[in-house]
Amino acid sequence: MKHRFRLDPTHWVYLLTHVLVVAFGVFLIRAESTTCVAIGTSLIAAGITGWTVFLYVFLSRDVSARLRILTDFGVSNIFAARSIRIREEYDDRLSVAREHIDILGFGLRALREDYFDKFSGWREKAHVRILLLDPTFPTCAPYASQRDIEEKQSVGTIAQEVHDFVEAVLPILNSSGRYPFEVRLYRCLPTMNIFRIDDEVFFGPYLLKEPSRNSPTMLFSRGGLLFERVVGQFEAIWSETISKPVSLIGE
Repeated sequence: MKHRFRLDPTHWVYLLTHVLVVAFGVFLIRAESTTCVAIGTSLIAAGITGWTVFLYVFLSRDVSARLRILTDFGVSNIFAARSIRIREEYDDRLSVAREHIDILGFGLRALREDYFDKFSGWREKAHVRILLLDPTFPTCAPYASQRDIEEKQSVGTIAQEVHDFVEAVLPILNSSGRYPFEVRLYRCLPTMNIFRIDDEVFFGPYLLKEPSRNSPTMLFSRGGLLFERVVGQFEAIWSETISKPVSLIGE
């Protein structure tokens, strides 16, 4: 992106002032007096320094503006992929989770394989809510089957992953714990991945013709504009009209 040089009146006053300083310095060094030469040299150096500082500050404005945008929107980090490739990022936050663990995906096979033995521990320190794609909806052409095609994998892969996940967590769902551990099946177009841990949320889109784990992921923090939007999206999908308890799978 090319920088657009737009100077306001204040900038022109600053630049022209330093032009006068340099010009006066040039005038003085042409005098025969040693003192005048010394003063003139100093003035020229001061003028050039002023221009250099101005140029640095002016060109840095774009960087500052971009940083301000990231801060306003609450962007903490951006990753080239997700799942196992940024597991350490999840682990660091899960180890200190204290209130919310909200996850939205397809069949979440990697989550089940990597963290199943920790699920019971999660519910002892936070309310766990997991949204899986309903493999039977819509009945005429399930979204899960379409996504299998888009990811270039066998049709039925996501459906099997959902069934495997549900079967694995049924004992946890039917047991008691300090906090609820809930799993629901959502019935809307699968377009995003969400992994919220308390005051931070990992969010990324699903892209065509590649596995979802290879999609870029952004990390948003509470206080920024995007954190509330993404959390609100999860809440909307969790609602009774969009998702249903796993006990109703296939209905």
